[in-house]
Amino acid sequence: MKYPKIKALAALSLLLSCGMISCDDNEQWKDVDGSAPKLDLTAEHLSIEAGQTIHIAGQITDADGIASIKLVCHPLNLNKTIDIIDIYGEPLTAYDLDYKFLVKDTETAEKFEIEVTVTDIGGRQDTGTLLVTLDADYTDPVFTASPDKSITVLIKEQTLFNLKFTIEDNRGVDYVTVALPGVDGFPMRIEAGGEKKFEFAQKLPLPSKTGAYRATITAYDLPAQNDEVRSTSINSLVTVSELPDFEKVYLADVEKAEDLNSDIFGVPVLVDHVAPFTYRARYYNEKAGTKICFIPQKTDFSPICFGPDPEDTSVLGDDPETVGRITLNEAGVYYLIDFNTKTGAYSTSTYSVAEAIDPVMHLHYGSDDLNTWWETNPDNMDGIWWQEFYFGPASDPKNVSKMTQDSNNPHIYVLEDWRLTAGQDLEFMIHNWHHDGWWNFASWRCNQENEPEKWEFYGNYHPDTPHYQNNKDYFDWKYGDVPGFNLDSWGSEDYRKQFVSDTKCKMKVAKGGNYKLIFDAHTERAKLVPMN
Repeated sequence: MKYPKIKALAALSLLLSCGMISCDDNEQWKDVDGSAPKLDLTAEHLSIEAGQTIHIAGQITDADGIASIKLVCHPLNLNKTIDIIDIYGEPLTAYDLDYKFLVKDTETAEKFEIEVTVTDIGGRQDTGTLLVTLDADYTDPVFTASPDKSITVLIKEQTLFNLKFTIEDNRGVDYVTVALPGVDGFPMRIEAGGEKKFEFAQKLPLPSKTGAYRATITAYDLPAQNDEVRSTSINSLVTVSELPDFEKVYLADVEKAEDLNSDIFGVPVLVDHVAPFTYRARYYNEKAGTKICFIPQKTDFSPICFGPDPEDTSVLGDDPETVGRITLNEAGVYYLIDFNTKTGAYSTSTYSVAEAIDPVMHLHYGSDDLNTWWETNPDNMDGIWWQEFYFGPASDPKNVSKMTQDSNNPHIYVLEDWRLTAGQDLEFMIHNWHHDGWWNFASWRCNQENEPEKWEFYGNYHPDTPHYQNNKDYFDWKYGDVPGFNLDSWGSEDYRKQFVSDTKCKMKVAKGGNYKLIFDAHTERAKLVPMN
């Protein structure tokens, strides 16, 4: 019976001891003036966007000593106590409040109130309220469809510039201005009415004579609480002329202008310019019924689009408002389309996947076909160190994202769910993986770093081995008509660079998300498009 009594006394002693300590803590700091603390918030209203950070800042003073600061906002699940004595071992007479809190990007409420309460050692308090509203704007308007950097308007009896653009903004577009110096009726202002997605299409008269005009289109954001009005401008050189021999023409297999602009690169597809006004396109048709046309500008079907003329579908017309589309009815084959933009003549033919040629088609993707040290002595094949052969976007040959070979078309390789963030600097080549991170066993470079349109083979000529056949057929197909081409010289970097530019892709990602990289080793074209 004595044991429980001892236990109870011990517990009581412990409680009294805690109480004595608490009293001692409270009594060891004496009041100086007995006044309440003073809270001076840096701002009483913060305007932010959902997904951004609230910065709660201010100065706190108290002659007696600050004990704690409490931050409370129940709708945001914010309940934070900053215990000054616990942190610093004593109360402070001055403290700079600096606390950050992330608001979820899914938050939909318009405003919140954060209560900031300061308590001193005597229990006296001062309270301030910080109003947070989600009406800020840090995002510029984005043109999802617009005139290309350089476009041609054909001289007609009545020459019309078919100006089309689409602008999107997270808060809304206020208005748009269009400047076209040298043309009557400009600049012009177009009211957008605060729409989050604003589309414009209008035919504007231009002088029916040869000339060039610099168009500037500027979209203005709705005014925000926290910032000056944001805006985005694009420029386009508008050339009025007879039909030129375009340096570049593209194959478009999408229906909407927005789809021409949602990619990072590769849409629409550059075709080969084989002679004056004459072009050749190679296109793998995955599904029957694909509709295509040809455009000399990348960002829109206007002002020129080559498609079957409605009055004679055996030739191509150029009016984007009236021409039709070429329909590719065979699935799982390559189409070869030859066309002349001046005469309008065009023809289509097909060839099978098995007939198509690429530089790595004799290698076994995903198998141990990579010859580590490039040993070519047939008497020493058993001693060769073979590695797994695969390739993909690479910062260097040791850092490679492995692409997957398409099961229906072995010339095509895909990388899915490539996560990219807005503003990210994207830099890569398409290259084989190598254990020691070196050499071009199988490698492709792009024609221009900021907007890749071709990905040409920069890799090795492979001799016959017990693992794979050589790839001479590719070089014969690609360079057989090139005067003076010498395959024996291909191993020299200086010689190789006469035919393929040693250029990596270097681009800035405009819109974050999951993307898919699709590479066709036969057509030597790649596209990086958003995942649906």
